Amino acid sequence: MKKEIFRKTFHILSILLLLIPLNLFGKYSITVLMAVMLLIFYPISKFKLKNKITKPFWLLLDYVEREKNLKTLPAKQAFSLALGLIIVSILFDEKIIEISIVSLAVYDGTATIFGKKFGKTKLINNRTLEGSLAGIVANSLALSLIINPFTAVLISVFVSFVEMLSKSEDIFDDDNFLIPVATALFGYFLKVNGAL
Repeated sequence: MKKEIFRKTFHILSILLLLIPLNLFGKYSITVLMAVMLLIFYPISKFKLKNKITKPFWLLLDYVEREKNLKTLPAKQAFSLALGLIIVSILFDEKIIEISIVSLAVYDGTATIFGKKFGKTKLINNRTLEGSLAGIVANSLALSLIINPFTAVLISVFVSFVEMLSKSEDIFDDDNFLIPVATALFGYFLKVNGAL
């Protein structure tokens, strides 16, 4: 339980840090950062390359990776996130990218922490009502800092459904891929219809 809370706190903070290059250098800074991350760390993970140079990567994974992923593809969720954010940063504008980043960090992290700690009412795919509600509230508050509160709640409820449908069995059905991509598509729909 303690490792999962640390893992999700790291998840929230590290993803929110992406707002800095996004706001300083624009949307393609996210494309470049995520592509570089994939090019460097995917081969290290896939081929389990362990040496002096890769030691910090493996030390970090000892703290933030789930045991089952260490046995299959370490950092799988980070690679899912990178692919999702590459797609989003190429296809959408900065505001939609910002909404996707915040939603992935805040909703996913908060829902998991509260779900693990207080969750009793099971929903779909091992998600809990308590975790989902906490994620919706936290994400709505965070998004209200950058968009109107009604739209923030609408997006947060949508993200909740997306997260419930994700299974994390492979890279493309992982919530770290699905949340930013689906949120960007939904945000684009809202923008086209004047709600964003």
